[in-house]
Amino acid sequence: MSAAGEVLRPAQKQDIPELLDLWLAVFDEKREAAELFFNRNLSYTHGYIAQLEGRIIAAVYLIDGSVNGRKAHYLCGAGTLPEFRGRGVMSRLIGFALADAKNRGDAYSLLYPANDGLYDFYARLGYHSVCTQTARAFTRQSLREAFEEENQPCSKANILLQNNSFMDFAIHYYACYGVRAVRYQNCFALTEENKEEAVVFYFDYDDPKAFAEMLLQNSRAERITLCGKSDSPLLKGGEPERCGMAKQLGSLPLPQDIYIGITLN
Repeated sequence: MSAAGEVLRPAQKQDIPELLDLWLAVFDEKREAAELFFNRNLSYTHGYIAQLEGRIIAAVYLIDGSVNGRKAHYLCGAGTLPEFRGRGVMSRLIGFALADAKNRGDAYSLLYPANDGLYDFYARLGYHSVCTQTARAFTRQSLREAFEEENQPCSKANILLQNNSFMDFAIHYYACYGVRAVRYQNCFALTEENKEEAVVFYFDYDDPKAFAEMLLQNSRAERITLCGKSDSPLLKGGEPERCGMAKQLGSLPLPQDIYIGITLN
């Protein structure tokens, strides 16, 4: 129990119905997407709750991953019922969750604030704005030319890597919002498309030329925008923008340009 009176503890399976209600009360989320999170996203997720007089009033989730070969997690779903906000409940709950993650051996905690105003909140908890991404728009021809010159697979340095189970969940989660997953051999992309533009907001590939052909064959858009790691040669000339925050949980130095990639609430 915290000094303020709420009980802080790991979430349990029997908490799921109440956690789902909390999620839907706090976030502008489709029910089918939220249900996917709780029905499929369990083995690699650690949930934590704040409970007051038997009622769950706040929750947060840590999704297992790695950065540069070190254990890490993606913090998401941090939500408090409106009537209990402004009391420091979430700050205490995140502190409790991070202490448990550190005991498990996590070196880094990463998150993506739901809005710009929350960057200051997480900064007070020790997070730093070291996560960025860059976007660059291509015509169909310039995309093919750019990949003709590229001869390296995607870099895995300073990237939050998640396991295949999470990626499978993410594909179905984003599908609830009209996002399409495209795969070919060792190439993968998540795309949103209208008549004028296809936005590829997450991608990975081993073979650059195969990746370019995959995108072109699966899109009719005249403009294709790639969003990815700021130091990618393909995105050179794009303007980096902050896209998340990170915190070190031990003595390892914090990388200064981390790419989170797939984000949730």
